[in-house]
Amino acid sequence: MHTRLAVITAALIFTDHTFGQHNASYPTEWNRDSAIAFALEHNAELNAARLSVDLAEARLARTGIRPNPSLDVDYSDDFAFNNEGEYTLGIGFSQRFPLANRLKRAKEVSRVDIAKAKTEIRKQEFSIAHDIAEIVLEIQITDTRIESLRRLQSKAKEIASFIKSRIPHGDYSIIEANQAVLEARTLAQKINQLSDERNHLTHSLAPLLGLPDEHEIDFVKMSQIDFRVDLPPFDNSVFERHPELQMAILDAHSAEAEIALAQAENWEDVTARIFWKNERSVDDPRGLGTDRSVGVGFSIPLPLRKEGSLRAQEMRIARDQSNQQAAAIRLEVLHEIEHARHEAEDLIKSIRAYRAEVIELAEEQVEEIAKAHQNGQISFLELVNAQHQLMEIEHEYLDTLESYARARLKLETALLITPGLNR
Repeated sequence: MHTRLAVITAALIFTDHTFGQHNASYPTEWNRDSAIAFALEHNAELNAARLSVDLAEARLARTGIRPNPSLDVDYSDDFAFNNEGEYTLGIGFSQRFPLANRLKRAKEVSRVDIAKAKTEIRKQEFSIAHDIAEIVLEIQITDTRIESLRRLQSKAKEIASFIKSRIPHGDYSIIEANQAVLEARTLAQKINQLSDERNHLTHSLAPLLGLPDEHEIDFVKMSQIDFRVDLPPFDNSVFERHPELQMAILDAHSAEAEIALAQAENWEDVTARIFWKNERSVDDPRGLGTDRSVGVGFSIPLPLRKEGSLRAQEMRIARDQSNQQAAAIRLEVLHEIEHARHEAEDLIKSIRAYRAEVIELAEEQVEEIAKAHQNGQISFLELVNAQHQLMEIEHEYLDTLESYARARLKLETALLITPGLNR
């Protein structure tokens, strides 16, 4: 009866816990900062990886423990031979003592392993945050394109409305009116397609956030890409926070600790023994007698074959390799930052020139053509062609603006500028 109640209680607790996971308190409206903060706490793979730190700490707890003492028992008698009642009984305790601080060296290796486990988690945190930032950027790009198409759609609707209003006066035909309506509806269809793409992008955030499949993500409408915001400056602390660089440095520290441990392992354990011995034997002419003794003993290994020195040499090579790798990563980070900055700065110049020399002129041209069309000075076909030209120019401008946004994200990634991880 008690067993059945315990099982039912455990099942209820598990059900309640599982139900609570699927009905956790989620943000009502997501943005980049809240998405990254939520993912760092609830991402399933990240939470599983954090257990590696507990594993490394558990390994440290059992590292460097002195071996248990041994109980030694010796017994022999002559019952199978002369059977004169002779026997020997010995009881002793032996303990192995590591030399050259080998246990301390082993603990140093385990401590570096803990630091490496934490750095590996940090690396995974940056990776998840970067993946979210990339998806959020694509959402922002989509929102920017939708906003651009809506501006064009608004103008197309105005023209279609004007043409419809002039049909009764004989200024336009129903064919021209339908063509104008078709232009507006085509833009509306493109907006719907982009809206569907936006929904797919927001849905792709769910596994990174650690959300259940059925959860709908209501992502805030993103502001348009602003190229006028200053680019982030270089901060030398990026090297102290860069997980790959820190991992290479820790690999070098780990190799140093392994060198010390390997050299200590040239000296094997010294074994000390204390014993008590009782011996009963026949001693002519006095006959059967008993002798008792207490003694100590030592077993000292001779370091003739220094295998630890060979492993230490191997670790020295690994240390030098890790140091060179750290230098290479540092140089690579500098190049990534410099390349992304130059790319973003060049694109800012292109965007400014494009706006001043092309966009503004194209918008003015369409306005003038629309007025001329309303006054009957140009044909409807010329107005449609001018609209198509403006749309192509808008697309080219947005392509350049998107390239800038991606270059800026690349720069922020290289500088490790990520909300929730800048510590």
